[in-house]
Amino acid sequence: MDYGTFFLTNIATVTVFAVSMCVLAWYNRRVAGMIWFAGALITGLAKLVLQGLEGKLPPFYTDLPANELYFISFMMQWMGLRWFVVRKRLPNPAPWILAAIIVIAYPVMFLARIPYSANVLNVPFVFLCGATAWMLLRYGRDAFLTISRVTGAILIGQMTVAAYRAVLTNEIYPRPWKTVYAQADPRWDYSLAAGAFLAACMVMCELWFLVTELRRELAAQVRTDPLTGALNRRGMEEAAARETARSVRHGYPLCMVMIDIDQFKRLNDSRGHAAGDRALQALVNLVKAHLRSQDVLARTGGEEFAVLLPDTPVAGALLVAERVRRDVEQLEIAFDSGPIRFTISAGLAPFHPAHGFETMMRHADAAMYAAKENGRNQVLTYSAREHVAEHWAANGSNPPALASG
Repeated sequence: MDYGTFFLTNIATVTVFAVSMCVLAWYNRRVAGMIWFAGALITGLAKLVLQGLEGKLPPFYTDLPANELYFISFMMQWMGLRWFVVRKRLPNPAPWILAAIIVIAYPVMFLARIPYSANVLNVPFVFLCGATAWMLLRYGRDAFLTISRVTGAILIGQMTVAAYRAVLTNEIYPRPWKTVYAQADPRWDYSLAAGAFLAACMVMCELWFLVTELRRELAAQVRTDPLTGALNRRGMEEAAARETARSVRHGYPLCMVMIDIDQFKRLNDSRGHAAGDRALQALVNLVKAHLRSQDVLARTGGEEFAVLLPDTPVAGALLVAERVRRDVEQLEIAFDSGPIRFTISAGLAPFHPAHGFETMMRHADAAMYAAKENGRNQVLTYSAREHVAEHWAANGSNPPALASG
């Protein structure tokens, strides 16, 4: 394999990758992971150009910056992958501080001509490959499960190649400024080609991450109410199917709360639809503040919302609904024509394994309408007495007397 031809071909390929990734990152700027990927490819391209000039310029201008750029590009790739699967900011700047120490220490040792100084970059790089693979396998879930596993496997391959090249460097080329002589070593060249192949596979995976993210966003849009950001009826039905099956399987309690804004038509007629929209958005924000991550909120009608509360008995659901009602009563929304105030009525019903989600929702809806007929601005629970009476009415019979207390 001709060393110069290999680098020329690799540079051309990575240039196409880098330009394509930059274009995709520009048109998907909200996907921060793509920005990191684009930066990693640009940095990697600069590294390849410098590496291709090895032997034509002094090592200070080729080997030293090329090795550092490779490490930096992988750090950027790690940040991009982390954005997709972890979705959290770094808790502290420690990784970047450590990377800065490595990037500073390597040229100092290189210029001092200290043998085995390449280990300052090689060992952290091998560790970073393994840590990134572990991150993907641990945090890659749901839509990102398959791509995370595939990418993790490629990273393990990169770690293996990097470890082999580190051993090769220590055994034969302990002085990194002498690696120019490795160009005639087949082991060096073929391991370099293996690394380039795996890097190309990583680019394909990065594009796969983007496609998965866009599909996930599209699916979320289909299930989301555009005005309030709550789920729509379809989204609630999907969540309810999942949670009712879980409740039946494990016996966990499950409750639903139906919420309706009192006199909403009057608010729209007197203050305009913009005021009504503000009220709907404020209600969703307030309700979300009272919910846990596993709870589900959906807009099921014009001013009607459903809240699904997994692992929650009736008493706990009633407490949540009452807190929401009380906070809404005290809420004052700033608006051009004056503050907006409103109240809500809510109905609550538990899930019964013998019945489906639709029955639970209908019961909660009936309790909510009963709250409106009873004077509004209150929370009512669909009781066992109402459940039995409905059952007997459906069968055309009179219910037996219920025990009091």
